[in-house]
Amino acid sequence: MKYFENIDKHFMDVLDVIPCSVFMVDKNHKIVYWNKSAEELTGYSASEIVGATCDKFRINICTYQDVSLKKTFCPLLSGENGGEVECEMLNKNGSIIPIMRRSSPMFDDDGNIIGAVEALIDVSLIKQARNEIRVLKHEIARRGKYGKLIGSSPQMQNLYEIMQVVSKNDARILIEGETGTGKELIAKTIHAESSRANKIFLPVNCGALPEALLEAELFGHKKGAFTGAVEDRAGCFETASGGTLFLDEIGEMPLYSQVKLLRVLQEKEITRVGEAIPRKVNCRIISASNKKISDLVKAGKFREDLYYRLKIVGLTVPPLRNHREDIKDLLSHFISHFNNEYNKNIENCSPSVMNLFLAYKWPGNVRELEHVIEHAFAVAPNSQKVITLSSIPSELIRENKPVSTQKRKPAPATKEDEKAQVVNALSEAKGNKAQAARILGITRAGFYKKMRRLGL
Repeated sequence: MKYFENIDKHFMDVLDVIPCSVFMVDKNHKIVYWNKSAEELTGYSASEIVGATCDKFRINICTYQDVSLKKTFCPLLSGENGGEVECEMLNKNGSIIPIMRRSSPMFDDDGNIIGAVEALIDVSLIKQARNEIRVLKHEIARRGKYGKLIGSSPQMQNLYEIMQVVSKNDARILIEGETGTGKELIAKTIHAESSRANKIFLPVNCGALPEALLEAELFGHKKGAFTGAVEDRAGCFETASGGTLFLDEIGEMPLYSQVKLLRVLQEKEITRVGEAIPRKVNCRIISASNKKISDLVKAGKFREDLYYRLKIVGLTVPPLRNHREDIKDLLSHFISHFNNEYNKNIENCSPSVMNLFLAYKWPGNVRELEHVIEHAFAVAPNSQKVITLSSIPSELIRENKPVSTQKRKPAPATKEDEKAQVVNALSEAKGNKAQAARILGITRAGFYKKMRRLGL
């Protein structure tokens, strides 16, 4: 305490006028100095706070129960500078204030820790601006969409134009595209924009039903028609009457069942299994396949006459790698969606993650991108504001590395990513720095060097 009493009064006067909350604590965590900006930020006057411990205004990163993790953020415990950390504190009136905190230990002439100085900046306006920017980005992304489909690329715009036309009539549609491109979502959108929107949309996965049950599932059956038929049952064609029947993975339908389906499309009537009297049906047929049906026709695996019956209008959904310019809009949409689902406040991706996404081939298309973003939300700490490489599935990063016989020097991560990796490793290792170093694949000395360089 004697050291603090000898601090130059003029220096204290300077700290009082700077627009940043500054306070000092002794080695016992007791506050020994509190400037004017700190009074304005927290609502506590110097007379109320000096002599109390810094626990009084509860900075959330200082309340961790894990001692090892807590040590990472406390200069009195670590003896090292604390880098800029975005966190929250409690105002005297009970409100929560978002702040940016930076701290540094203080030493006497013999190198012993005697206390610490901390600076707090109110980032409420910055946080508000971030939220507004995120909402604005989401709204901008919404302009490049049709129904729930996202994308403003020429390929997607062309698709929207055709969908708008065909949604106004009952022409049968065949949607072709790779797995994960959103074929069912396209079918739902067409249905939602059609005159049948207030009726049922019924999806059926033709590839998931065994051949013995497919006919009964589609056309219905009479009680006793086969073992297990304990009652009369309407099939999908009858159930979807007035609405839309979506036949997914139509290319997987057996040839025998294709003959029955062709007759339904020609006569617009079905006959339940075990019955002889046909029933009229009135539903729109939209089918989809992740294989080109024309190739299956050439291979003798799909009836050519059924192909032309199903494909009055053909829609081809482009794979994500062919319209990468839509990735940013899709990211904005998924980030907004998962912020609500996971109660987080992630705003964007780091530049290195965005570069990875734009270079990756996305064999699983939009569905894979959605999975990767949800994975990032599931593993990211609640305080994380951006998606970093440490939150991305490792297999995606491995698969995106270029193949070469020469040893390549890895591209350096951004400082932002490096900080996140270190903090996440410490959290996973429960504050054990040796374990955190092993997680990152570096030596303990290298880990300490990295922490000092990053100001952690």
